Amino acid sequence: MSFTAVVSGETAITARGPVREAAERVLGRLWIDQVPVRLASEDPALWPSAATAAVEGRPLCWPGQPGPGRAALDRAGELLADARAAGLTEVALLGRGAAARAAELIARACAPGPRRPADAGAPPLTVLDGPEPGPVLRIGDDPDRLARTAVVVTGDDPGTEALRRVFLGMLADAGLSPAEIARRVVTVAAPGTVPAKLAAEAGHPLVEAPAPTAFGALSPYALVPAAFAGADPSLLLDEATRVLPALTRPENNPGLVLGAILGGAARAGRRTVVLGGYSAALPGLADWAAQLLTEASGGRILPVVQGGGLPVAPGDDLFLLTLDGRPHQDDATVSGPAAGQLVVWEYAAAVAAYLLDRDPMATPGRAAPLTVDDGTGDPVLSDGDPGRSVEVHTADPAFAGAPDLGALLAALTAAVGPDEHLALVAYLDPDEAGGQGAQIRRLAALLAARCRRPVTVGWGARRPAGGNDRPDAGVYLQVTGNADRDVPVPGRHHRLGMLQLARALGDARAARSDGRPVVRLHLQNRWAGLARLLDSARGG
Repeated sequence: MSFTAVVSGETAITARGPVREAAERVLGRLWIDQVPVRLASEDPALWPSAATAAVEGRPLCWPGQPGPGRAALDRAGELLADARAAGLTEVALLGRGAAARAAELIARACAPGPRRPADAGAPPLTVLDGPEPGPVLRIGDDPDRLARTAVVVTGDDPGTEALRRVFLGMLADAGLSPAEIARRVVTVAAPGTVPAKLAAEAGHPLVEAPAPTAFGALSPYALVPAAFAGADPSLLLDEATRVLPALTRPENNPGLVLGAILGGAARAGRRTVVLGGYSAALPGLADWAAQLLTEASGGRILPVVQGGGLPVAPGDDLFLLTLDGRPHQDDATVSGPAAGQLVVWEYAAAVAAYLLDRDPMATPGRAAPLTVDDGTGDPVLSDGDPGRSVEVHTADPAFAGAPDLGALLAALTAAVGPDEHLALVAYLDPDEAGGQGAQIRRLAALLAARCRRPVTVGWGARRPAGGNDRPDAGVYLQVTGNADRDVPVPGRHHRLGMLQLARALGDARAARSDGRPVVRLHLQNRWAGLARLLDSARGG
């Protein structure tokens, strides 16, 4: 038995078995509480932070609403015309969170013309969501690429500000005047915020937006960089608008059904949702949906992207949700075009947060304080030749006595309980094209096979600030490493790699204070260290 919600024969949600039953148990409450109508009318009484923002007269990004994005189209169009006249065909997005991942998804799915082949060079949009030197150097080391790159700033955190300074310095070093730089650097921010003030001081154009929340896929935070990368935001918003009427009704409402599936399953103990079976037409959908669910649910839902640590064995605490809509016997499926998916997933995340008594409109928490010490002192183990070794840092006695990396990884995977997961967070270069990103995902798959539990893959800068993905369960494994080349931050006494490591050490302290077992593996040489980790995870 299954039940399905369909919009215009395109966006479809289906659930089966226990997941369907869990969803059906909560649908009645959603109808009685009039959640569909209240979401559509942006009722601030739904969540405390929305009520506070309404009293202060401060607009917020609401789920699945195209209004803020449409209001910015004229301004974005003027800036885009200037950029094209200056020969700017690529964009570096300095921002983080679900909106940055949505921009990446939109740029891939909605750009006109044939899809760019894998060997066609740099993508039109590069998301720089943390102080990792690698992606910055790939742009800065190529004068032609830098000359055709616009910069869109959407973040409001120390990492984004460091990246903004770096790019301003690179453009100035390339011989551009302040007026020429101003044509290349666009800020998207709420009026009166620090990024808006910095843009005004530098004479850089500003696109005004509501205050950011987890729901930014149709906001200027995602649409402006996607437009600079070649997507048509007006077409996307028109398609999204056609989905909205279905989200105000109590029946055959795909957003309500998907939200009931996610929230109902979590309330019934199935808090881990494995996202798999991605449609080739929507690359990046699973990564964006995972980020959205993590932020909106405050960690009450744990998304695992298939391929980054798929659990080997099924469990009563997880279910499989496929994103291609093909007939099969998985627990739930979602299918539909890009605009419909963006609207429905944001709506569903809000519904799930409502069912889990979480406030998805709250301002993201502040990141852990930067520090030069994670509290573990000297490494308890150094495995490998000098200069190429993997150093083990931990204060947990269960891991501190391991004689080598193989024994350590065996102890780590054995420590993951039957209702827990292993969180693998890398503070390295996330490049997937055969780079460190691909190696980390291979490591996650090997560890998942050994512990037979979910292994989440995270990149330090992409994690929501102010907390871990699920601080009440699981083992926390960090991977840090020396950068082959570092990038100085103009006007500051630190470099990007130093800032990245300081963020990792602060996150490790925060995780330990939450009571989680924490191990940090530091790679003296990233490539040699990753190869040694993979060899140890395979059992030698």
